[in-house]
Amino acid sequence: MGQIEELERELESIKYQVGQIQLGLSRATHAVVDIKEEQKKLQQMQAQIQSNMQQANMQQPQSQMQSPMQSQPQMQPNMQQPQMRGTLQPQGMQSQYRQMPQGAAPAQPMNGQQNSDQTGYQPMQNRQQFNPAYHQSRQQFNPAYQQNRQQFNSAYQQNLQQLNPAYQQNPQSAFRNINNANKNSAESWIGKHLMGVFASVLIFIALILFASLIIPYLNDVIKISLMFTVSIALTGFAFYEHQKRPGNTFFTALLACGIGCSYLSILVTRIYFKVIGDVAMYVLLLVWAGIILYMGKRESKLFQVIGNAGYIISALLAWNLKDGALVLPVLVYLLIMGGAFQYNFRKDNLQRTIQSCINLAIILYFATRIGHNVEKCVSLTASAGLIVVISAAYFAAFLFGKKLINSANKTFFASASAIVFYVSFLLLADCLKMPKWIALMVFFGVAAIAEAEAFLQRNEKESETVSFFKSFWITAWFAIAEIGTYILYQEFFDSGALFVALLPIAVYGVKKEYALFRNQAIILAALMTLLENFGEWSIIFCAVELVYAIIVLVMEGFVVKKSFEYKFIWYFYVQACIALLFWTVADKSAFGNDGFRIMCAVIPVGIFNMLMRMLKFDRDDKGVSNITALMVLDGVNAAGLLLGLYNIYMVEGAIQQGINIAFTTALACVNVRRHFAGKSAEKLYAGIKFGIILLVSLISYDAAGYIVSVAVLAFAILCIVIGFNKIFGAKELRIYGLVLAMVSVVKFIMYDITYENTIGRAISFLISGILCFGISAIYNHFEKQGQQ
Repeated sequence: MGQIEELERELESIKYQVGQIQLGLSRATHAVVDIKEEQKKLQQMQAQIQSNMQQANMQQPQSQMQSPMQSQPQMQPNMQQPQMRGTLQPQGMQSQYRQMPQGAAPAQPMNGQQNSDQTGYQPMQNRQQFNPAYHQSRQQFNPAYQQNRQQFNSAYQQNLQQLNPAYQQNPQSAFRNINNANKNSAESWIGKHLMGVFASVLIFIALILFASLIIPYLNDVIKISLMFTVSIALTGFAFYEHQKRPGNTFFTALLACGIGCSYLSILVTRIYFKVIGDVAMYVLLLVWAGIILYMGKRESKLFQVIGNAGYIISALLAWNLKDGALVLPVLVYLLIMGGAFQYNFRKDNLQRTIQSCINLAIILYFATRIGHNVEKCVSLTASAGLIVVISAAYFAAFLFGKKLINSANKTFFASASAIVFYVSFLLLADCLKMPKWIALMVFFGVAAIAEAEAFLQRNEKESETVSFFKSFWITAWFAIAEIGTYILYQEFFDSGALFVALLPIAVYGVKKEYALFRNQAIILAALMTLLENFGEWSIIFCAVELVYAIIVLVMEGFVVKKSFEYKFIWYFYVQACIALLFWTVADKSAFGNDGFRIMCAVIPVGIFNMLMRMLKFDRDDKGVSNITALMVLDGVNAAGLLLGLYNIYMVEGAIQQGINIAFTTALACVNVRRHFAGKSAEKLYAGIKFGIILLVSLISYDAAGYIVSVAVLAFAILCIVIGFNKIFGAKELRIYGLVLAMVSVVKFIMYDITYENTIGRAISFLISGILCFGISAIYNHFEKQGQQ
């Protein structure tokens, strides 16, 4: 592993040096661009000066020509002065052109004579004025160019010198070695690390074999002295060589071998030779751990593995510990070891996480194994108090701090630390003989603290996995607390007090649309309902449960109204609570038959569904009706209709049957307005629905056949009349009524003609005949109006 790390460091160094070279090249590129711009400006300046000189040379023959030259327009363009920004112009030429108007000939001398000396001197004067400006620009340009070039060369040489010597000697082989580093990593690890471990093991076995030859001739003191001498010498030699050549993995493996021999020497001295006691053994192991921590400053991962191996083995040595006097010293040793390792390996996240897990496992081991082996005593009570404090510190750190573990993993370890804390507290509660309700309250307290942390961190961004796990373990913890309450204090559970405690969480979760509280409100409430089902139902429990469910439903369905799923979850939960409450009341009453209980459960549920339908429960926060929600309400209403028809047969007594008939008819009337405002099929469905209710009601009262026929015939006439209505009538409804009338007439003739009770039957036939004439009159009336 050391060679791989060296290659990685070398690769990073080369990357840094290449980056410096690229930076130098970038600077040089900018310098070259600046130089090109300076050259371009200089070329433009030279071209401008040459143009000015040519124009100045043309002034001499032009000055000899007076007024005749002014009349020639073809010479005017040559006399114009070009305007250029940023160019050098001789002062004599600027003053001369400034005095000349555009398109005019040069002005003549004031005395009228031609000054040939002055005109002949003008080009030389311009050239003398140009040369100093040109040399001055060149002097300004050359230092900048030289400076940029020197900067580029120095940066390049500096970066080249910083490169690895191996790269300077053979750059191709250096990069080839880096590219092949990953390919040869497995081979390198096997050759350097694994072979080093094998070598250490083989040497250790050889030493054991040699020792087996001479051990019979030595006494215990010499054996112990020889054992410690070889172990310490091997450790010291390996550590010295490891410090000189840390990259040599052979000496690293040899050092691990020597440290292991030292640890085994302590154990053999105590367990086999029994020269020292348990306290002395743990003191020596503590010294050994201190040496491990001192040596493990650089090779922290290796020494963490070695140290924790000894830490765990030393803890397991107390597996059968039953002496109460040794409990506290053993725990102090374990705490010192765990705390030292936790502090020494705190900088690396992986090591910090591993050490936290090991320390929690040791505390759990002590609370479960050692704590239950030893009889209750003051030492065990003090030990239990210590591990409760330490496990509580871990739990608080995982929830609220980032010192021991990073924020991405703390949620997963918080649940583990909570378990360790509560198991430790159970040991303390057992030692102090605390009442069970205190342990139950502490269990609730753990969940409440985790809930508070989740509430405080609700606005922070978390991954879906972390968020789900946090919600899962906190909700599961509350669920276990509810189960414990039901088992230990069922009377308190039946009072419904847990619903009162859960209500603020539910209301806040709905109001703020906080998913954790929303989910807990329904899951924990449903679990309490399920637990109550295993025992005898309590009316108080059902009543408190119903009030809780109605409050949350009002929040979801009429205040917030943003979640279709949550709204209908609570809708069905309220229906279940209503049915359970009225079923329980009916069950505890004098009328304890099944038909009566079903009636008491179904009727309130149906009335509640009608109420939700009238209150427009299907609409969202914007007032738009949800088709799915409307279908759900209609489906529940249809199920109530079927149960109502079933109850008409099941209940006994005219009053109960009348209540069910009224309830079923009321359910059928819920959607009447929509049926008659809809299509013809819905109107026909309404007619069939009411016809079935009428027929079932008559049969349930054991009505005579001719009475059924008369009632059906009257209902048929009603359907025909409604079918002719201009607003909500339909041909299908009229046909349905006509068919019912014909069936009733056939039934009269075929089944209802007998000689028993002649007067009643005669009256029935008379009424039926009148009704049939009525049907005929209705059709004749509307046919004349052309509505058929």
